Amino acid sequence: MLIDGNTRLIGLIGNPVEHTLSPVIHNGLSVKMGISSVYVPFQVEGEGLDQAVKGAYELNILGMNVTVPHKNQVLESLVEIDEAAKQIGAVNTLVRVEAKHGYKGYNTDMMGLRRQIQEDGISLKNETVVILGAGGAAKAVVYMCLLEGAGKVYLLNRTLEKAKQIADQMNRIWKDSCMTAASGLEENPEGADLSPDKVIPMLLADYGKIREQELIVFQATAVGLAPNDRQAVLEDAEFYKKIKTGVDLIYNPANTRFMQMVAEQGGKAYNSLKMLLYQGVTAYELWHDITIPQEIVEEVYVDLKRRVYKKDNRVLIGFMGSGKTTFGKALAGKLGMHFLDTDTYIEKQAGKSIADIFAEDGEEAFRKLETETLVYLRDHLENTVLATGGGMPLRECNARLLKETGRVFYLTAAPQVIYDRIKDSTDRPLLQGENPYGRICELMKERKSRYEAAADELVDTNSNDMEEILDVLSKPF
Repeated sequence: MLIDGNTRLIGLIGNPVEHTLSPVIHNGLSVKMGISSVYVPFQVEGEGLDQAVKGAYELNILGMNVTVPHKNQVLESLVEIDEAAKQIGAVNTLVRVEAKHGYKGYNTDMMGLRRQIQEDGISLKNETVVILGAGGAAKAVVYMCLLEGAGKVYLLNRTLEKAKQIADQMNRIWKDSCMTAASGLEENPEGADLSPDKVIPMLLADYGKIREQELIVFQATAVGLAPNDRQAVLEDAEFYKKIKTGVDLIYNPANTRFMQMVAEQGGKAYNSLKMLLYQGVTAYELWHDITIPQEIVEEVYVDLKRRVYKKDNRVLIGFMGSGKTTFGKALAGKLGMHFLDTDTYIEKQAGKSIADIFAEDGEEAFRKLETETLVYLRDHLENTVLATGGGMPLRECNARLLKETGRVFYLTAAPQVIYDRIKDSTDRPLLQGENPYGRICELMKERKSRYEAAADELVDTNSNDMEEILDVLSKPF
């Protein structure tokens, strides 16, 4: 990206900020949208927050994100606050307002979660919802549930007082009584914590009336994060039998203990990585007054998943003869990684050659095997160089799966170079026709744009210079 006098600065204020993933989202969006803006994190101490916000305006910074511990305190430094953010009592996005010489605050965490559940097909209308926890994240979830028309919302927390404050506030705002705070503290000493595995059986008289697979549950506590990533805030199996959909506001690990317990009892389980994505996308749209096309959002989501879940695999795509196997094996040796060829893997799993799969089952069956293989490899491969069949990236779903598996390199070579490399092969059907070189040129022209769309980076292999090509393939992400 060219940075010049027209480049706008956006950023993040918080403490700490070293491990933020926001630059992946916002700088990725700027590159893909062709917008000249740069996102930078700034560490700000609490006592300097007001000065930081005022200084950002004077420095002509277009907008800011706000993270812990400043989401509440920053409200005092704003010239305007969005109504939802005001009711939630927390702001995570500042949008420049020239007319008032300051920033307007929004809560895009709530907006991001709302976009996530809509995309995942989760409707809250008239549903019974349980929210585990009563912190800032839980309050944003409560507000979203009420916006979406939930029928009954239970806010469960170890101590009743904090949950009751939120429930009472939201019931006043919405002039309703659908919010209920629960902890079971009525049977315990005043102010005592209740062991989480005893909370749900005490969930008011309504608990026994809840039918199987009726609840939608949002897990909004920190339980499930490392080093407690094998724990859930509630371990009551009877509770999980009543959940039809569970959403964990933790996104790393990808499959939390809470999610596992939901799935084990037949419910659908989601983490909140899309919430992280969409709160960032919403902020970016507010800053730039645009709507980002969904295909670009999905591309950034793939990049985000690879960064969060540390998908350091290297995936090689390209036409036959481009060197995927040759360079792939050498790359694996250089980096101390494993090597896997998808065609070889599929043949081993199917117990027959690809030629036999085509002959006996047809091309469609083979393409289905390719996709099923990629789904498995995406979820299980680590520290691997993956060489793919020439046709694998041509399907849009496969191209996305490959990017979710690792960084994708498109090995390019001229048609004559390809022909010279494979002309003596006896196991390539393409070479059995009358004009193999012409067929190579035709297919390469057809596939070029799809290969480019599926790749993160193009690597020219015309030179056959092993050291030079490996230097490009082995550079850090």
